[in-house]
Amino acid sequence: MKINIVQIGEFVHDFKAENIFILFGTGAPPELVDFSIIIDFDKKEDGLYFREGSKFIIHGKEYVVKKVGSMANDNFHKLGHVAVYLNDQAELLPGSIMMSPAVYPDFNVGDSFELIY
Repeated sequence: MKINIVQIGEFVHDFKAENIFILFGTGAPPELVDFSIIIDFDKKEDGLYFREGSKFIIHGKEYVVKKVGSMANDNFHKLGHVAVYLNDQAELLPGSIMMSPAVYPDFNVGDSFELIY
């Protein structure tokens, strides 16, 4: 599945030191846009996007999903929202996923990346 970046919030890169980024669909609440990477994607009928072993391909680099929060798939399906942790020391919240390696990708408006489930 292709995910397209349509906007990058002003404060997204402030989370780089913590290896966290937040994805949100185009209907993101205005108060969260500055902290989010706003994306466009085609919804899957079954609503399942993430599982352990799923992969993101970002700028040719492969990231593997290690853990999936209990609400991550539902939130992503409804809102395009998920917090992505590239740090296995972080506490996994219900609406988040954990991936490795712990290398923060560069994001640009107009970029797309691939989600392989």
